[in-house]
Amino acid sequence: MRLGDMLVAAKIVTKEQVQEALEVQKESGRRLGAELVALGFVNELQITQMLSNQLSVPWVDLAHVEFSRELLSLIPPEVCEEVCCIPVYRRAVRKEGETLFVAMDDPSNDDALARLREVSPLPVKAMVSPPTAIRSAIRVYYFGQEPLPSPERPKSASRHPGPPSPAVESPADDAVAESPSAPGPRFVTLTLLDGTTVRLPAKAPATPEPGPRALTASDLVNALLARGQGAEVGDILGEEANWEVLFATLLQLLIRKGVVADYEFVDALEKSRR
Repeated sequence: MRLGDMLVAAKIVTKEQVQEALEVQKESGRRLGAELVALGFVNELQITQMLSNQLSVPWVDLAHVEFSRELLSLIPPEVCEEVCCIPVYRRAVRKEGETLFVAMDDPSNDDALARLREVSPLPVKAMVSPPTAIRSAIRVYYFGQEPLPSPERPKSASRHPGPPSPAVESPADDAVAESPSAPGPRFVTLTLLDGTTVRLPAKAPATPEPGPRALTASDLVNALLARGQGAEVGDILGEEANWEVLFATLLQLLIRKGVVADYEFVDALEKSRR
């Protein structure tokens, strides 16, 4: 799906707003996402998450990246400014060796990727981040300047009023929620650094009313340990215990709190398979 169609399907913008942005785009020459942001119909984070979903490219919150002088030296600052990018990770990729992951505002820009591959001593893989966050990181980490101010939120009233935009999941959720009008539970899609995509519940199910004995996290830990030794744990989690959901919920919580990053989990998983 095209970016505009995906935003409309998610009820973030209306068809009329996309059409208006396309008309203005004829004069400005900007990409559709940038035009929608300039018109105040969406914010940069919503566009970033949609691009990640559209292109199956992982997106990264730069606030959680540990920039080092060695990492930054892999891409010259003038090139970072030229193509709006910044190096974020240096990781070993199976079958490709040591690889440089670079946050870009537009991972589909082939010319920008070619420019990065010219100057990088390592193979380059693209990630996606909001353009203001990238430019701010360049100012701070390359030039020691003050960060750029945070972009404004979308206007509450647009020229073509439509349904209110749904709340965007926090960056740690790594995806845009599907349309709230869709039947069934809401999910988010995570694109990992190796290109793998997984779907997890966007929000944890509602907590049941506590009975005589409310379930605790310690119960879950004990259940996992007991299950690992072959014990039956139906009396703790019920006869229909869903271990996939339990693990997905735990992993989602660890990612949201910044305890682990998706690339760390993938690396550890790959090592365990060797």
